[in-house]
This record gives sequence, C-alpha cells and structure tokens, in this order.
Amino acid sequence: MLCADFWSFSLSVLTMKKRKTVTENQTETGSNAADSASGSLDIGGLAGVFGTSDHKNIGRLYIFFGLFGGMLALILNILVRFERASIGSVGILDFGSSNQFFQTWSLSRTSLLFFCVLPLLIGLATYLVPLQVGAPSLSFPRAAALAFWAWLIGILIHVVTVFADGGLGEPNPTSQFAQGMDPEATELSILSIGMVVLALLVGTVCVIATIISQRPQGMTLFELPLFSWSMLVAGSIWILALPIWLSNLAISWVDFLGADALRYGAVENIWGQLSWLWSQPMIFAFAIPVLGIVGDIIPVSSGVTQRQYRIQQIAIGAMGALSFGAFAQPFFNPDVADQAVFVSMGILVLVPVLVFMGGLADTSIRGNLSFSAHLVLSVVGMLALLVAAAASAFHVSGPAIGAIQEINDSWLDGLITWLRDVHGTVMATAVMEHVLIASVIGVVAGLYYWSPKIFGYQLNRNVGALSAITLLGGLVLSGGSNIINGILDEGDEVFSSSAYEGVWDTDAVEFFNIVGAIGGVLLLAGVGLVVLDLTISVILRKGNSENANDPWGGHTLEWSTDSPPPTGNFSDAPVVDNERPLLYPAVTGGDDQ
Repeated sequence: MLCADFWSFSLSVLTMKKRKTVTENQTETGSNAADSASGSLDIGGLAGVFGTSDHKNIGRLYIFFGLFGGMLALILNILVRFERASIGSVGILDFGSSNQFFQTWSLSRTSLLFFCVLPLLIGLATYLVPLQVGAPSLSFPRAAALAFWAWLIGILIHVVTVFADGGLGEPNPTSQFAQGMDPEATELSILSIGMVVLALLVGTVCVIATIISQRPQGMTLFELPLFSWSMLVAGSIWILALPIWLSNLAISWVDFLGADALRYGAVENIWGQLSWLWSQPMIFAFAIPVLGIVGDIIPVSSGVTQRQYRIQQIAIGAMGALSFGAFAQPFFNPDVADQAVFVSMGILVLVPVLVFMGGLADTSIRGNLSFSAHLVLSVVGMLALLVAAAASAFHVSGPAIGAIQEINDSWLDGLITWLRDVHGTVMATAVMEHVLIASVIGVVAGLYYWSPKIFGYQLNRNVGALSAITLLGGLVLSGGSNIINGILDEGDEVFSSSAYEGVWDTDAVEFFNIVGAIGGVLLLAGVGLVVLDLTISVILRKGNSENANDPWGGHTLEWSTDSPPPTGNFSDAPVVDNERPLLYPAVTGGDDQ
C-alpha cells in the first residue's frame, strides 16, 4: 500500500500542472494522435504508473531509475577500486566465492552502460524528441511503455542473479564451473541482460521512428535540433551494433546449455565475446548525444544562433561513423588492435570532437554567455569527452607509429614497444570511464536545462554547479588514476593476477587505485546531489516554477508549449523552415516533407 501511495504521489507531482484540453480547431491528424497518446495519463495510483503510455511519463521514469542505476554502478566501481588497492589478494569482495571479484567488476560495467547511461539518454529523448520535432506523441507509445517495464524487470533479475553466484562467466574457472558459481543463475543472468538490451533497442526504435515519420511541415533532417539529430545518429549506430552483441550473447547461452560447452558457452569465454561493447571505438557511440545536448545548450546560453550548423551536424555524423565497433572483437580477431581500420578510428575520433568544440567556442565568443548550472555541466561534459578521445588516440598510437616507421632506430623501437604494451592496460578502462561519465554529465546538464519543461520546476543552480565541480573532481581522480596506472602497465583484466605481472611500481599502482576509489566516491556524491536536488525541487515542489514555459529564451520547438506540455503537446501543428524556429519563425508553410 505504501508503494502504491508513493508512486501515486510521485506521478501526480511529475504531472503537476493541469492538462490543457485539445482545442476544437486542432487539425484532424493532431487530434487523433493526441487521443492515442492520452492513454492513462490522468489515472492515479499504480494503475496510472503501470498503464501509462504517455511519452512524458515514460521519459521521467527512465530518468529517475537511470540515476539510481548510475549510483549502483558507482558503488560497485568504488568496491572494485578498493579491491585493486591491494594487489595479489582479495579482501573486500571475498564472500566465499572466487567468482565474486570478477562479477562485481563486470556488473559495474554492465550497470553503468545498461542501467544508467542508455536509459538516461533514451529517457531524455523519449520525453524531448517529440517536443523538438513538433510531434503530438512518440511513435509506438505502447511499445515504448513495454520497453521501459521490460528494461526495469530485466535489470532487477540480472542484479539478483549476479549476486546469487551467476553472472557472465568466470575468466579463470577452477573446475567445470567456477567455485561457487551456479549454472542456473548464470543462465538467468545471460537471459536477463539480453532482455535489458532488447528493451533498450525497442525504446531506441520508437525515438528514431518519431524523428523520421513525425516531423512537422517544413522540417527536414537538416532543420532538426542538434539533440534530436544526435539521437538519430547514435540510435542508428546502437540499432546496428547491439543486435550483434545480442547474437554473441545468444550463441554463448545456447552453447552454455549443452552438456559440454564447446567454446562459446565455456564460462571462461563468455565475457571475452561481450567485452568489445565497452572498448573503443564502440564505446564512443554512447556519448554521441552529449554533443547534441551541449549543442542545444550553448547557443541559448550565448543568446545567439549556432554558427556553422551544418558543420556541427557533420561532426556528429562523423563521430557516429567512427564509433561503430562491432567488427573489433578480440575474441574472434586477436590481431584487431594492429589493424589499420581499428587504429585509424581510434585516432580520428578526436577530430569530430575538436571540430564540434571549435563550433561551440565560435558561437560562445560571438554571443554573451550567461552563467547557469547547465552551462557549467556542459563544459565539464565536453572536457571529459575530449580527454576520452585524446586517451583513445594515445591508446592505439603504438601500431600507428609502427606503421609509419621507416628507419631502424633502437629508441624508436623501444617507444613503439612501450606504446603497444599500453594497449592491454587499464588505459582502456580510462577511455571507457571518461566516455560514460561524460554521458552522465551531459544528461545531467540536459536535466538542468530542460527541467522546467520536464517537471515544471527549475532545479537549483548552485546545487547544479556544485554537482558539476564534484563530478569533474571525481573523474579527474578516478579516470586520471587509470590513465597513470595504464602507463605503469597495470593490466586491464584487474580481476586476474596476470594483470600485475608487468607492473613497473606496485606501490604506486596501489596508491593510485586508492586515489581512484576517492574519485569514485566523488562521482557518487555528484550524482547523489542531482538526485537530492530533484527530490527537493520536484518531489517536494521547492523549485522555482516562475516562467517555466521558457526561462532561458530557448530556440527550439519544445519551448513553445506549456511546461509540462499538455496532452498532444501542441494545440496546433507547428510549421518550421529552419533549425531555430523560435528565433526565426516560419513566414510561409513551406513544402511538405
């Protein structure tokens, strides 16, 4: 009963303003779409929570649960970092199972990506994309609702099964199954994480279908706001790559069920077939929307339109092309790290990030930046992504230098050997961490920017700025310590004793892992500040609700309707002919798209 009351209260707060009825002079198409979108929007209690198909409620649910998923991932990461502070022994994570360290390590990665970053991005897009493209609803709203609940149920099952001695294999089994490892729990872990990814794919399809099919009159793809454009690019890469990952998972599961696993389902091989998703270049696909979020925030904060808008779109598209990494699977191609395509993509991913930041800097210089929490968070998120791209280029530089070597100098040979050795170190973890934390920071920037539109209240500017500083400090300590330990040759498979065989200085590695654990605590505190601000400003209604419709002077369509928007989002179907329709309203209806 208490749970039902909590959900009823939360949903009523999140839909706090009275809904406007659809006007009688609304177009027939908009009216029909609004009717189909209304669903159970005004139904309270658990029926309203479980039965909603309104994209705005689904987006809010993704955001709230995604933040808590991020806190879970960061807690697990802190445990792993403290465990790494004592090389050669397992203390904190020794719960009677030799498998526990690896399972905690792998769960920290799966939860950061699948329980936090992707649901936050999809949740933000589920809420905002229909508003940005002038649509009355999300395409396939019931499928989107089903996807959310399947995702939530899947992560609950997965977490329980991992801690019930399941998980995604065991790299160093002591017998047919690892000590304490339960085959049935492992089977359910594989199925549940597959359920999670499939649900996220369905949610992505709903967002992309909205962009493709529900744009208003006059809006071509080149007039899309940058966040919607970035979701189109990123979502397309996810739809191409994640089914391949699911195929890896399915093959492992089928072989695992056999009496004797031949290869793919052997417990020591399961994770190796899945790990490419957290490695470069693929990991950058999950930070593409950060460019779109920041690209929508900076021009508004500057009070001017984005300069060289097409170049910004091209930069986002280029990052998408350079982040498709389904081919880079070391389990099937051990030499992929030395191949020209892999090395080139690892280096060139820095280019679109620099081009995009240059466009933002040009816009900022020509405008008049006004201080805000979302501006500070945007800058921090872009800096994190820039460091990730630079670390990626350094990570693959050994083969690149070797490929252009034309002389036989011993010092150059030594440099190449050292750079090649860096490839198998926690430098890869540093790249992953910077990319995914940059995504989290970018979403938080989006929450502070769009909170009046999403919740009807502004979040606290000072808390947002403090969160930005805390997240930046945490990333410097946590990600920076991994970069240093990569240079010191700490192996990337930190759960294995072989990861520390070539370490230059054991004491230094242990020290920097303690520093990294402190950084993890700061990252957790930064996300916790955001959750606290949402609780006080939104749930307890302490936030500023004045001028909630458009407090920043927004440029795109979402700021032309009420906050939160009514059923059907817009009273009349919008007509646009440029990427900044509120700055430059359409004079004519334009051509049908």
